[in-house]
Amino acid sequence: MSISRVFAISETFYDIIFTKGKPISACPGGAMLNSSISLGRSGVPVSLISEFGRDNIGNIIFEFLRDNKVSTDYLCLYDGNSPLSLAFLDNRNDATYEFYEKFPKKRLLIDIPCFSPDDIVMFGSILSVTKEARTKLEELINAAKNAGSTVLYDPNFRSSQLFRIEEIRSMIFENIAYSNIVRASDEDMRMIQGCRSSEEAYGFIKENGCDYLIYTASSDGVYLKTPSCSKYYKVPAIETISTVGAGDSFNAGIVYMLHARKDRNLENITEQVWDEIIGKAIDFSSHVCMSNENYISHDFARFQKDISPVTIIV
Repeated sequence: MSISRVFAISETFYDIIFTKGKPISACPGGAMLNSSISLGRSGVPVSLISEFGRDNIGNIIFEFLRDNKVSTDYLCLYDGNSPLSLAFLDNRNDATYEFYEKFPKKRLLIDIPCFSPDDIVMFGSILSVTKEARTKLEELINAAKNAGSTVLYDPNFRSSQLFRIEEIRSMIFENIAYSNIVRASDEDMRMIQGCRSSEEAYGFIKENGCDYLIYTASSDGVYLKTPSCSKYYKVPAIETISTVGAGDSFNAGIVYMLHARKDRNLENITEQVWDEIIGKAIDFSSHVCMSNENYISHDFARFQKDISPVTIIV
């Protein structure tokens, strides 16, 4: 069996977080960068597939990835400024976003990895519905699918994209069809298709070709929908400092557990194992919500390695 790797594909930003009109923290961000940092800190072999500029911010991002054991072999570095994301926290510490970016005409100029059946590929967010990067993204996902890799898609849909919904909806449908698992929030499903429940969301996902949905509803809990299992999971009551990176960390928890499995066939996952997978994802997400970072801490990550699921999930 080849070494199981994780590839995370999405945009990269440098995040600046504001509360009450003042910046309180700044760090590298972007949906799958956040996930990849949590995985790298947890000891999972992970590569980020993304793009940013050859500037001071880009240098900070690049070194941050290296320092956190995330492979930089598949990054596209272009001449110009790296994208910025401004996150504004409300009185509940939920975030709204503004993005500042200027990309070159040619996007994602990278080589396609040699994917294997043991690999896991994560993708989603803004890059997954960007026309200029669509051809390369489809090449990447098709190569992963043809190799038999497991593909997880997170729409991570932003309200700032609503004005484009008719333009990009077909890409979202295609992304779902490419995927083995969709992890989507209740807000994603409401904005994309008007779904008001996990049942409606699962019907929509199945209609578009994916049989596995993990539906998160913030503090209202998590719903798992598969051909053989329909289950609800409560989430713990916590004191939230910031929700930035919460969903990305949830995804990292899912992939952390899937990566530990020897068997990549989703049909063979029992209800008990799903409980462990969702439980780990909730742990990752809750931990990040209680900090100003977008990813799990080094101490939390070391604890995960100490109780690695490799020995208990087969």
